[in-house]
Amino acid sequence: MWSRVVDEVQSANKNAGTISPESLPEDLQAAFKQRTYEVIPDEFSAGQLQSARPDWNHHTYASELAVANLIGAWNEQNLADVEVIRQLSNEEFGTWILKIREILHQPESPLKLTNGKWHVSERKALWQALGTRLFDSNLNTLKQCAVSVLTERDPQFDLPPEERYAASIHGKVLKHSPELRKGMAECLALLGCQPDDLINCSQNKPEIIALLAVREIFESADWVLWGSLNNLLPVLAEAASDEFLSGVENALTQSPCPFDELFSQEGKGITGGTNYLTGLLWALETLAWDQKYLVRACVILGELASHDPGGNWGNRPANSLSTILLPWFPQTTAPIDKRKAAVQTLQREVPAVAWKLLLSLLPNQLQSSMGAHKPAWRNTIPDDWKEGTTQKEYWEQVSFYAEMAVSMASHDMDKLNELVVHLNNLPKPSFDKALEHLSSEYVTSKSEDERLALWTGLTNFATNHRRFSDAKWALDSDVISKIEEAACLLAPKNPMNLHRRFFCGRDFDLYEENGNYDEQHTKLEGIRLQAIMEILASGGLDAVIQFAESVESPLHVGLSLGVIADATIDEAILPFFIETTNKKLSQFTSGFVGSRHYSRGWGWIDGLNKSSWSAAQIGLLLCYVPFMEEAWNRATDWLGESEIEYWSKTSALPYHAHGDMGYAIDKLIIYKRPHAAIACLYTSLHDKKLLDRSRSVTALLAAVSSPEPTGTMDGYYIVEIIKALQEDPETKPDDLFHVEWAYLPLLGHDHKDATPKLLESRLASDPAFFCEVIRLIYRSKKDVNPDSEPDERTKSIATNAWRLLHEWRTPPGTQANGVFVPEHFVEWLKYVKEACAETGHLEVALIHIGQVLFYSPSDPQGLWIDKTIADALNGKDADEIRSGYRTEAFNSRGCYTVDPTGKPERELAEHYKQRADQVENAGYQRFASTLRSLSESYERDAERVIAEHKKR
Repeated sequence: MWSRVVDEVQSANKNAGTISPESLPEDLQAAFKQRTYEVIPDEFSAGQLQSARPDWNHHTYASELAVANLIGAWNEQNLADVEVIRQLSNEEFGTWILKIREILHQPESPLKLTNGKWHVSERKALWQALGTRLFDSNLNTLKQCAVSVLTERDPQFDLPPEERYAASIHGKVLKHSPELRKGMAECLALLGCQPDDLINCSQNKPEIIALLAVREIFESADWVLWGSLNNLLPVLAEAASDEFLSGVENALTQSPCPFDELFSQEGKGITGGTNYLTGLLWALETLAWDQKYLVRACVILGELASHDPGGNWGNRPANSLSTILLPWFPQTTAPIDKRKAAVQTLQREVPAVAWKLLLSLLPNQLQSSMGAHKPAWRNTIPDDWKEGTTQKEYWEQVSFYAEMAVSMASHDMDKLNELVVHLNNLPKPSFDKALEHLSSEYVTSKSEDERLALWTGLTNFATNHRRFSDAKWALDSDVISKIEEAACLLAPKNPMNLHRRFFCGRDFDLYEENGNYDEQHTKLEGIRLQAIMEILASGGLDAVIQFAESVESPLHVGLSLGVIADATIDEAILPFFIETTNKKLSQFTSGFVGSRHYSRGWGWIDGLNKSSWSAAQIGLLLCYVPFMEEAWNRATDWLGESEIEYWSKTSALPYHAHGDMGYAIDKLIIYKRPHAAIACLYTSLHDKKLLDRSRSVTALLAAVSSPEPTGTMDGYYIVEIIKALQEDPETKPDDLFHVEWAYLPLLGHDHKDATPKLLESRLASDPAFFCEVIRLIYRSKKDVNPDSEPDERTKSIATNAWRLLHEWRTPPGTQANGVFVPEHFVEWLKYVKEACAETGHLEVALIHIGQVLFYSPSDPQGLWIDKTIADALNGKDADEIRSGYRTEAFNSRGCYTVDPTGKPERELAEHYKQRADQVENAGYQRFASTLRSLSESYERDAERVIAEHKKR
């Protein structure tokens, strides 16, 4: 019978035709259906084989495949997924899945199965092939299922943001699988985008189903539902675009707005939080490709930008707007006139957002773009569409946006101030118009205070371009002259305004030349000194104080005043401003005292009449002078028992101290400033002075529980001091033990800077200590009724103990000098087995031992692992040790980038295969089996990586 089928196929091919079951004689149709997907006879060529396959619409299980395509993807181990399949297929899952598995085994099957997860590939093509198999009843059921599945609220939002990374551990997961949810959303997209393929459904039925489903999903969606659908929003936006946009617009009018809450969720997780609005932004970017939706999508993005409080994530509504409309790389098929209309509409609807957008669209050499999210289901982008734009189109857009920006700024001083920074980005017509406006009566007639920021901006702009005149971005000298002329018209006459720019705190920005920095710094100091003299002469000390409160850097005002002040000013400022709570006046006073001390020495400090000063005022006065022995002695002499007023507040910057700082370090520790003491200790260490072991240990241990704020360099200082203690043979072992234990989080191998050498060595040499650490972490298996939840102190100790074992890399039997002694290892292991078996901790102890044995030394006789250790790993009772070794082998790989070729996994597989052969040849067959399982695991990983890459 089959030979006759072959003959018919060959005949059809000779006649350039195709063959299907219906084209065969009736008595051959059953044989064709039964055998087509079995082993194909040798008579078939590749072309004949293709012709011999029936299309999926004529397959025995075509209806089941059509339902599978409706579902798209599912997890057969998920009960909720199974129930959805039962509703859509209208039959028991067990019966339906058997038919689906038959299709899976057909050549070029559109179904894929991986770890119980099913996927339908090339759904668009299959949709066309099986469209005739779907009817109104199928779509009605689909809508009901899709709405039910996609309105499920993600339980992870029941947890605080910082715990959501562990939602699966807490059991806070969606009922339906991610595969099914994605498949349902994509099916709605197919209904909305390819309705014509469903010829047996009522007219417009597919589109209506997609529309109604999307409407119901978002009808009363709160922030949790929007967040739950985050990754599916781009697909749902394509399913029913108008309805989706209406849902977003309605949400923006709600009070409270759900997107406000989603914005607030960012930045609170364990690794910086999650941006739950990325999907919405991608959805709007997707729709903006279509000129029909461009304006509407841009306005929504503008509204979202007006709600955006800002954050660390790059996915922001304002960035999406810029990406879509970038003149040199537009991410829309809309014509230029439509893009202009979008920006003009934004200007009317959300002018503040439109202003920021316009500035971002001006020419800028630093601009870059990764492009916008593209449609996946709608044929929005023509096949012949090309990225980028012509030079003519680019300048047409840029000129329009620049003109809009200048127009918006023409009657808004704040916007004019912002526009000044972008003057060199404006095309010439807009530049000339902006410059003309800056010189207009509207601007020049403003008060000095209103013009000040604009004058400062223009002056700094011109100075910067003069200074870097050789740079490519610098404007021509003639153009800069025009800017300077405009600035002159705005220049203030009041010295309080005229000199303010010189006290910005950014000296480098004020230099007029590119080089000779010492000379220019001296010149700038002279300008500041002259400015303060002028202000003091015109308005007295009150004017100087007022000026200090108005500038960015009141410290420099105080420094300059300290040079020219007389005794009457000393009395007016001190001690009145010593204890001020005004931060600017505090900085001013600090600068004044520092300057007076620098120019007049300690004699000035001593000569102040402090008879009526409080201890707090005297302490603060000394805090304003350099941290050095002269200040410490005066704190003791002047304050006596109240010297805490100095030591508790001094910045303790040790850079001016000379000689021995031991006295200061002791005082800082006494007055609960161990972190400041650590900074002093590090400075001594950095200056190549002898390490003060005793004070180092005291300060380090005191800092563990100190409420004192820590500086950004504390961790580095601490690690450097600990390394010095470890290298010093005079350091007491007990002291080093306590220090390493206290700072284990800073001494992990992942930091690649320092390790807990003593603790690791003690673990390797003292089996009793190892057993003690195990008991700190794990409950005994013999403890039938474990105690209640441990307190915080117990948890903290257990965490430290676990961290120590987790970072342990020194195999037992290794001596302090790094030499491995097999006899010591054997004794160590015997002790641990006996002790941990008695306390009920043997299993976990052996696992940890296996992990550290991964770092074993090689054998003197040439084997890659010491034979004594290999013997322990090969023992009949060493299953747990081998398990620990295997775990550490995987973990030791750390983070890595996936190579789609699977090459790294193949190399690891070969590595462990060779090692397995070597130890097996040496007589360690059980250990070899473990290594071989590692090799096989990496081989499977390589195959998985390659297979997953091919799917993409």
